[in-house]
Amino acid sequence: MASPESIHRLLQEAARLLDQAASEIREGRLEPVRGNIETIGRALSEIFDIKQQVYALRPDLKPPYLNELSPNPEANKLLTRFMFEACEFEDAGRTAESIEKYKAFLALEPSEPHREIAEGEIKRLSGE
Repeated sequence: MASPESIHRLLQEAARLLDQAASEIREGRLEPVRGNIETIGRALSEIFDIKQQVYALRPDLKPPYLNELSPNPEANKLLTRFMFEACEFEDAGRTAESIEKYKAFLALEPSEPHREIAEGEIKRLSGE
């Protein structure tokens, strides 16, 4: 029977699968990579909006981290900007420039969680 719990569970699974599909699109270079990933991003955003409706009915289903403020919003913004630019280079087949963009971020940002993301992208792009 449909309930907020079952809807939440299904939306969680749908989001997980879409996220996995986005990773495979990037790895498999399903063109247009950027356009396909943006489409998945919009779908994930819609799922998030529906989940907010579920949380309004059942606040106990809302993960605690959604109630917390980001500890480093400026690092989030900076990483997002650098990742956007790096993805543009990657989409154009300019992997070396994409890696350089992440290295430039590392030179600016002390936040360890954000550095780990950039370092992970460098490894991925380097084929490690």
